[in-house]
Amino acid sequence: MAPGISQPRHKHETSEQIWIALAGTGHLLLAEGETHAFKAGDVARFEPGDSHGLCNNGSEVFTYISVTSPPIDFGYAYKDSNQQAEAYRHRSKKI
Repeated sequence: MAPGISQPRHKHETSEQIWIALAGTGHLLLAEGETHAFKAGDVARFEPGDSHGLCNNGSEVFTYISVTSPPIDFGYAYKDSNQQAEAYRHRSKKI
C-alpha cells in the first residue's frame, strides 16, 4: 500500500480476517473512529462484523498479508489501489 493511501473502514459480515504487517507503518481504522498504530511485526484479527480499515500514514510502502476465512472475492476492492500503487512506482522512479 503506497504512502498516503487508505483502505476505508468496512465490515465482512460472514468472514473473519487476520492482517500480518510485514513492512512499514500505518494505523488501523477501527469502529467508532478509533485508530491504533500498526507496524511491521504486528498482527490484527477481526471477527465477522468487526469494522476495520487501514491508513498508510508512513513515508514508505506498507506491506501486509491478509487472511480471510471463509474466502471473499476482493477484486472489486483493489482495482483503484492497483492504479494508485502503479502511479507511486512511476513517481518513485523519477526521484
